Amino acid sequence: MRSNENMRKFGVFLGWCLFLGALAGAVYFSLEERNNGNGSVTTVCIHTQNDADSILIVQDDAAILIDAGEEADAAHILEVMQQYGVETLDYFILTHGAKDHVGGAAKVLAEIPAKTVIQPYYEAGSEVRVLNDALKQARVPVIYPTRTLRMRAGQIRFLVYPPLEKHYNDENNYSLAVLVQHGRVNELFAGDALRKRGEELLLIDWPAIDLYKVPHHGRANGSSEKLFDNLQPHFAVVTAKTADKAVVNAAQRNETQLFYTAQGDCVFISDAEQLQAVQ
Repeated sequence: MRSNENMRKFGVFLGWCLFLGALAGAVYFSLEERNNGNGSVTTVCIHTQNDADSILIVQDDAAILIDAGEEADAAHILEVMQQYGVETLDYFILTHGAKDHVGGAAKVLAEIPAKTVIQPYYEAGSEVRVLNDALKQARVPVIYPTRTLRMRAGQIRFLVYPPLEKHYNDENNYSLAVLVQHGRVNELFAGDALRKRGEELLLIDWPAIDLYKVPHHGRANGSSEKLFDNLQPHFAVVTAKTADKAVVNAAQRNETQLFYTAQGDCVFISDAEQLQAVQ
């Protein structure tokens, strides 16, 4: 009898444990859903005055900025950030030190602080040196990745792929490649990667790419078409007025819809299942 009574008590205890576990799980996922808002992630490939890069990625209070165009683009970049309620950047990623990627950085950071800056390590131009001096004075941590870097901002996961060699003849080949992931949605931003850097990116086993920022403002090089064909993106953005014929042909071949930032801000929204272009 005592054995049966003990078994009954154990069964009641186990039942309560399972109930409380299920309740805790429900509360956790409810809080997660609340913290994520509607779960959507917005990517804005920002309009610039000339061929230049700046991409804002936001979800609720999380924000990432990839490049900051030229100095003349800073005002509009700040307008876009204000539009999406960005008060602080979790990460500011400088893909490389060319002025059409870092020119607006100082003015942007003077208004919107960054918690962390990520950039490639090489002897960049004077603009980057001045910027880094300011970051040092402000005690903003700067990461120089030497191997794949896995980071997170809110529910936005991203991987940063550094260049594989220490020295290139063209500074564009120092470009960091950034893979942004939100659920099943994948977005790839490859800076100004030229042939050499493009060949390095071809060595990576990429997931299905929903959005691809075409390197070097749509100018073709020896690896452009191979990389485009390898990625087969659903959408692609060119940070210029036009793209070279080889890039346009690759887009047509892969049934990729092309967008150009010279025509205005290019906005995409992810619900973690699929990516939609909204303008």
